[in-house]
Amino acid sequence: MKKLVFPAICALTVAFAFGCMTVPAGYVTSTVPLQQGGYVVVAEQVSGIDSQVNVLGFGVAKIGSAQNRAVRDALSKAPGADALIGMSIDVETKNLIFATIITTRVTGTPVKTK
Repeated sequence: MKKLVFPAICALTVAFAFGCMTVPAGYVTSTVPLQQGGYVVVAEQVSGIDSQVNVLGFGVAKIGSAQNRAVRDALSKAPGADALIGMSIDVETKNLIFATIITTRVTGTPVKTK
């Protein structure tokens, strides 16, 4: 019986957490078309996050894309900003037995257009 305890614990550990992966999804120069000098920097840098849980491949329906929701979250942290420049996008996926947690994170410099 004691010989089966360790393999059983290892099997349960592997079964409950299959892995985590972070993928750099891209880099965007601006969220809206801007001309040189056509904006004022509002703050140094802000980050926004959007998370979604999928259970058995089905997720909760949210309006818009995860990237757009993360951009809105980032802009809400810089009052007066209406765009991000130098925006990087990262997507993190955590896989569990019956669920997947997908987190989209954007980071950029908030600006106000003139």
